[in-house]
Formats: sequence, structure tokens, C-alpha cells
Amino acid sequence: MTKNIAIIGCGAIGYEIAKSIDDRNIPNCRVCVLFDTEREQLDYLESDLTNKPDAMFDRFDDFITSDIFSKIDFVVEAASIEAARRYSIKLLQEGKDMMIMSTGSFSDPTFSKEILNLIHNGGRRVYLPSGAIGGADILRAVKGYIDEVILTTTKSVNSIKGAPYFLKRGQNADSIFDKTTIFEGSAEEAIKEFPSNINVSALVSLAGIGFQDTRVRVVVDPLIETNRHEIAVKWKYGEFYIKINNRPSPSNPKTSYLAVLSAIECLRSALVNDIQIGS
Repeated sequence: MTKNIAIIGCGAIGYEIAKSIDDRNIPNCRVCVLFDTEREQLDYLESDLTNKPDAMFDRFDDFITSDIFSKIDFVVEAASIEAARRYSIKLLQEGKDMMIMSTGSFSDPTFSKEILNLIHNGGRRVYLPSGAIGGADILRAVKGYIDEVILTTTKSVNSIKGAPYFLKRGQNADSIFDKTTIFEGSAEEAIKEFPSNINVSALVSLAGIGFQDTRVRVVVDPLIETNRHEIAVKWKYGEFYIKINNRPSPSNPKTSYLAVLSAIECLRSALVNDIQIGS
């Protein structure tokens, strides 16, 4: 049975997911609805799809009150932390299972609690792709024994510019000419300062010891061409270290291409009930 998919957010990741479905790389599903508050994004993505969606919306209320809404089997959020917090609870309450790309949204304890309630008591399913990192299964396995988690993320100037961190301080990322540690703090603080750049810290926090106890360093390196993530964990019976170098997505330097592929695989597994490795 073909499942109808709604995609919220038609930027770099939403575009790649929609194209993957359109090219039949994810079986037994179709893009039924596109939603984005930016009409230009909607039109651009729709024009590149061979199999056109049944409807497109730039207002959320129009989407959930439409006749087509009842036909949606699964929703993909690929927009932003703000969008995830604004729309996910309502979609789950309306009986839709979904994949949430903007895992930084879970740093809000109220939002996280409501989502968990809908999962445990409402029978809903929420999928979180592993994004630009690996090792989440190891973190989950030892989370009751962890003493320390430090995530060091190193990015280029183009990958980090425009973050609230710089806007609050009246700084310009282009003025950084040497490798510089610009932030050290909790994952919760890091997500507020770099909401479009540091979803990795949310995944590490959710798998491990939480947003307040996970420590994050953000490093800007003008010479680097990859997004580098290093996770150092000390726990009761040892320690481990994970290092990942990812090239940015061709369409968005703020996103690692691995995050795009992770989302596609997560959606494929969720829809076809495949074997879940390390889940």
C-alpha cells in the first residue's frame, strides 16, 4: 500500500527527501503534500518533482483543516527548531506519526514531555534520524554509567555564519581568520546560539546524559572544508572517542550531507518496517 507523505520545510533537507521519494529510492510512498511558509521554496521544489504533490500550503491552519489532511499517513519535519515546536504536537494529536529532523527542539523540556506523553499514552510514533553523527547506540547503552560527554564541533566560516551567536554580539563570522573556539557551554545553550548548526548536540544529549550535562565546544576553522564532530565520553568502565568528518550538503553549507542521507534512511526504515540496526 502506497503511503502519503507530507513534508514540512522545503529547504535543503526537505528537497532531498522529496526528490528521493520522487525517484523511488524510498519504496511504497509518495509526496502528497508540501508545506513551507516561503512560497518560493514550495514552487521551486514542486517544479523539480516528476510526480506532483496533490496540494501545497504556506499556512499551517490551511493544511490541517484541508480535506487532504485526513489522507496523510506520515509527516516529515525538515524545517527548523521553531517549526518542530510549533507544529509537531498538533500533528501528533491529530493522529499523524512523524519524523522530526530538528532534534534541537527537544532541548525544551515542556515540548519533550508533551511529545513523550503522546508517544507513551497516545500511541504515536516519532522517529529521529541519527543525523551527522554515529555512535548513538553506544551512548544509549552506557547512559546510566556516563561521567562526562564532550562534543567538539568544528565548522568553516560559511557553515556557521548567520547564527544568533554572532548577531547577539554584533560580530561577523567572516572576521575570523584563525582557528578559534568561539563557544563552550551546555548543549542546551549551544542550541540557542547555533540553532541551524548544532543539531548533533541534541542527538548526543538525547542518547546520553541530557542537554544540561552534555558539554559542547564550537570551533571555527577558516581552512576546514568539512564539518567535523568529535565526541569524547568517559564512563564507569572506560571511555570512547568518536570522530566524524562530513562534507557539507552541496545545497546548504550549514548541513552535512550525511544528515540528508540519514534522514532518507530513517524514513525508508520507518515506512517499510525494516530491520533497525542500533535503534
